[in-house]
Amino acid sequence: MVRRLVKTGLACGLRWSGVSAANRALRGPGRAPWIVSYHRVVEDFAASAASAIEPMLIDRAMFVRHLDWITARFECVSLDDLGDRLERGAGFRRPAAAITFDDGYSDVYHHAFPILKARGIPAAVFVISALVGTTRPPLFARLHHRLLDVRRTWPARADLLASVLSRLGPESAGLVRRDRPAPDPHDVMRLLLEQLPQPEIERAIEVLAGDAGFEAAAEDGAEDGRLPMTWEMLAEMRRAGVTIASHSRTHPLLSRENPDTVRDEIAGSRRDLMQRLGADVLHFAYPNGWFNSDTVEAVAQAGYRWAYTSCRHRDPAYPSLTLPRTLLWQNSATAAFGAFSPAVMGCQADGLFERLSGCPVNHWN
Repeated sequence: MVRRLVKTGLACGLRWSGVSAANRALRGPGRAPWIVSYHRVVEDFAASAASAIEPMLIDRAMFVRHLDWITARFECVSLDDLGDRLERGAGFRRPAAAITFDDGYSDVYHHAFPILKARGIPAAVFVISALVGTTRPPLFARLHHRLLDVRRTWPARADLLASVLSRLGPESAGLVRRDRPAPDPHDVMRLLLEQLPQPEIERAIEVLAGDAGFEAAAEDGAEDGRLPMTWEMLAEMRRAGVTIASHSRTHPLLSRENPDTVRDEIAGSRRDLMQRLGADVLHFAYPNGWFNSDTVEAVAQAGYRWAYTSCRHRDPAYPSLTLPRTLLWQNSATAAFGAFSPAVMGCQADGLFERLSGCPVNHWN
């Protein structure tokens, strides 16, 4: 609550003082379109947040509020149109925005797609190609699911969590204390994903499951929207004008993987999508928004024309392959008591919060 009060007050102050507008002017509406990214669109945020990663969720009502605000102020364009205009240096009649979704969750098809289609709003979906049509959620979602199990059964699985964290060093293993509450699942998930390559994450999931079997809960079935879209869903969306794009084959943090894995994840995903959908795939979103010079080079070699990050850093050699996006969710533009805040949304659009928070990633190591 305190954090929301501070954020709302800061947003109102920045908007009323003109600082937010000045930042927007420096970016230049014709040269810096606003690309937004969502993950899952659900019916009930509170109900879904109990068993999912909160910053990946937005409910339909809030999503509509976002769309109302964006479409009143921006010309919504497809990624192809946006990319073409950027490359040609052509401007837009109005400030431009593009709506995108990451990971290819089926609840985007069920809840967001009908809204976008009815309003004629172009959009893009970045999918994890090896998961399309399967009943297997992404790796990070399975890890979070296991960490929720750890918290529910605390301290019975404290030793299992300690053994997993010990792979990061003794200081990380020290985060586990039986005489204290279980560490926050989201914080532990991020720590593991950002430090370990994908094969070790898979092993960590198995360890955390203990004797329960890490597929035991089956991630609660297909009806809740947490499973990937099918190829039929993607084909229908594509026929309706939605851009189907790549988010790698299995969603590793590419800057943590070896060169062979990086090439297979990037080029293989494009190949998967082109073969199954019968259309060219020109857009790529870096998992977690992370990139370095090697991954950008691999994206270029794979034949993509545009690629997207989650920060404002650009690679001077490949500006079209390091286009920034703003990640939005339920509480990205809310006031102190959870209602939609135009002032906070305006600061999101103007990039103020991104400038204040900075980016902790070294993209050129």
